[in-house]
Amino acid sequence: MSENLRRFSWTAYDRLGGLVGYNLLWSALSLPWIGGAYMLLRLGFGLGGLGLVGAAILAGTLLLGAPATALLCAVGAAWARGRDFGLPEFWAAGRALFWRALALGLLMVAAVALVLANVVFYQQLGGWLGVFLGGLMVWLLLLLGLVAVYVFPVLVTQEGSVWSTVRYSFLLAVDNVKLSLVFLLIAGLAFGLGVASGLGLFCGGLAAWALWVSVRFRALLVKYTGQPLPSESPRRLRELIRPWEA
Repeated sequence: MSENLRRFSWTAYDRLGGLVGYNLLWSALSLPWIGGAYMLLRLGFGLGGLGLVGAAILAGTLLLGAPATALLCAVGAAWARGRDFGLPEFWAAGRALFWRALALGLLMVAAVALVLANVVFYQQLGGWLGVFLGGLMVWLLLLLGLVAVYVFPVLVTQEGSVWSTVRYSFLLAVDNVKLSLVFLLIAGLAFGLGVASGLGLFCGGLAAWALWVSVRFRALLVKYTGQPLPSESPRRLRELIRPWEA
């Protein structure tokens, strides 16, 4: 088991109740975004084919771009560093981050919607030019996804402006392409499994994703700060099976 996966697993085990509780709180705070994503998916199922793919991408972007998702990342960032994060800190982070998180979420949704609209438009052109421009838009859509997964982790740890958050997220995405692809893939899997299960997205799944990204993001920052992660006391599987003996 890799060090990052081990840190995530033990942190999730220690904070299991918090994962579910904060995820349920996210669900309550994100009702308008959940409703919008539901309508998009309904539209996508009606269209079928590429229409469903586009609607699912936009719905996932809308959900992950909800301001409350930034709060889950704030919780995950604190837990990844071994700190508690109670409700007072949660609401304080909400007041401090809301408008920037809202602007970043709307920016992500608008950018993805614009690129998807261009894909449809260029597909209708036909010929080699339509194929080339449509393919170019697909690559641009992938780049947007790679940048988007960093936006809230950067926001909650750097607490910069909207522009600086986007700029740092872009630089991290292009400097860590493989990790960015993993982040994006796991985000897609979390969304897909959450929708398929019906309740997983709202009962801990999204909070677990935010925690995993926070743990991995913390480890990534070592590359730029040069400061190694603090050592942790080794823990044994016995603590998981028989915690009363720990």
